[in-house]
Amino acid sequence: MSIPVATETVARETVSGSSSSREPTALSADELINILIVDDEPKNLTVLETVLDSPRYKLVRSESADQALLALLNEEFAILILDVRMPGVTGFELAQMIRERKKTAEVPIIFLTAYYNEDQHIIEGYDSGAVDYLHKPVNPAILRSKVAVLAELHLKQRQLENANRNLLAEIEERRLVQEQLRELNSTLEQRVMERTEAHREAEQQIRLLMNEVNHRSKNILSVVMAVAQQTVAGSPEQFRQHFASRVHALAVSHDLLVRNQWKSVDIADLVVEQLSHFGDLVGRRILFVGQPLRLSASAAQALGMALHELSTNAVKHGALSGEDGSIDIAWQIEGADKERFEITWIETSGVPITAPKRRGFGTTVVTRMAQMSLDGETQLDFPSSGLRWRLSCPAANALEV
Repeated sequence: MSIPVATETVARETVSGSSSSREPTALSADELINILIVDDEPKNLTVLETVLDSPRYKLVRSESADQALLALLNEEFAILILDVRMPGVTGFELAQMIRERKKTAEVPIIFLTAYYNEDQHIIEGYDSGAVDYLHKPVNPAILRSKVAVLAELHLKQRQLENANRNLLAEIEERRLVQEQLRELNSTLEQRVMERTEAHREAEQQIRLLMNEVNHRSKNILSVVMAVAQQTVAGSPEQFRQHFASRVHALAVSHDLLVRNQWKSVDIADLVVEQLSHFGDLVGRRILFVGQPLRLSASAAQALGMALHELSTNAVKHGALSGEDGSIDIAWQIEGADKERFEITWIETSGVPITAPKRRGFGTTVVTRMAQMSLDGETQLDFPSSGLRWRLSCPAANALEV
């Protein structure tokens, strides 16, 4: 059915629309309003397109209920304008179908009719879901005004939905940020606790080290004092030489302990360090053998001094005083339960030797001092073939477990 429209009004609107000197600004998808116009008369659709021509609107034509339903499946619309009297399915019936679909149930509908003017028809239209019911001939200004109001409401609704989505996204983002902050705070607190504990342990370690340094310094001074008191010499120069060599032997053991962080020392390393001044004699005339063992710090100092005194005596009076003598050093763990440590120093001299007539500091170091330091037993013999020295002590007193 044709839509009667006042010719002057349409012409005026058409002229007004074409007289604009500005190009319409391109609208975004969120700003564009989709409007579905449904009428079985193509010329009526053309009239509606002319009346509603606006860059804000995207008008979609449908000439039947089937076309309208298909369009509703493909796109979302802000406003539906339906002709009531159409062949097959009327506008009222089409409106009821649209209302039964959840996605389109809330889309506002404007009915246009030239026949159904009675109150019961108007009520039927509103019952079908219409928000407005216009009679033909349609006043273009009124139609545009009603469409503009519905379009504005749709835009507000769309803006509100976007704002809600943005708000929910912001809330979620803030929740994630707060969760990250909680995790960072927890991590920071844990690190602070760890750093505090590490600092406390470091301070405690420093105090322990200071106490240990103090204790060891006193021990070293005691040993040095004993060395000085026991070093007998005929002249100040002899005293200086003897005293310096013995302090050097003590320093060698200390250097080795420092390199091993004062924990333990490999016995083979101790032997090599104390006899290093003999150069190539080690391995040729000075031989040593034994299983890998690690000496405690106190045992390393005691054995280091003993090895120094034995080697000094060997140069002056024993196996190394001639060209043919040799020294064999051996160590082992003995006993059924491996409970004792033993080390021996056996010289084979090229010249006969005799036992010393007096007991000097060297003898004291290799016997009494070794016994006292390790709570062990020593044996020192002077057969004509060469000096023999043996130390035996509980393994726990000499070895680092």
